[in-house]
Amino acid sequence: MLPQLAVSAKILCLLMVVICGAVPSMVRSVRLFNQCSHTFVNVFPNGTVMARYDGNDQPNLTLSTRGLSLDLLIHSPIHDMYLCFNRSRLIGRRLSRFQAERQPNCLFKEEFVNGYNRYHLVRNEDRYIGFNRRGGQMRRGKSQIPQRQHKCFSFLKIAHEFNIENHNDILAGNMPRRPQRRTRPPSQNSIKPPCRVRHHHGRHQRRRLCEGT
Repeated sequence: MLPQLAVSAKILCLLMVVICGAVPSMVRSVRLFNQCSHTFVNVFPNGTVMARYDGNDQPNLTLSTRGLSLDLLIHSPIHDMYLCFNRSRLIGRRLSRFQAERQPNCLFKEEFVNGYNRYHLVRNEDRYIGFNRRGGQMRRGKSQIPQRQHKCFSFLKIAHEFNIENHNDILAGNMPRRPQRRTRPPSQNSIKPPCRVRHHHGRHQRRRLCEGT
């Protein structure tokens, strides 16, 4: 009877942890490289979100999961803003994590399509994060965008260890490239100097002289 009570108590504790939302989240620091603008997504101090270069080459966003649902929160630690949709566009909002987790317009799902990542709202699968060639936002839903422009919803999720050449090789069906080793120039000690031949007159002998011997 006691072992059964112990097992029941453990199950109850696990359920309480899940219900209370005490599940640890996975946080990744990344940069999102847009396939239309060919630049990174950046959040500016006034909350504007654009895919334009700001001179920063370091990861400037964090992606974190919410509990067991794997819903994503996209956060800018530089300006302490969460990326959220309003009625017309994507903006950065100054919210606490507790507040952002309870805002449906701040929760995203991540998709993997043809080697690229896409992000849409959990509550609206037609509302994707996307940018045009000038870095401005795509204001319409995916269903209202021509198929040829769907690449504007695609991103490369770039971290410190990301290698663009290996990524392109994988998409092409090739094996990832190995970094080439640099060949060291031969040291001076390994180069043998030429030898000289000295003739000894009268002895009919030749002596071979080499430097260092």
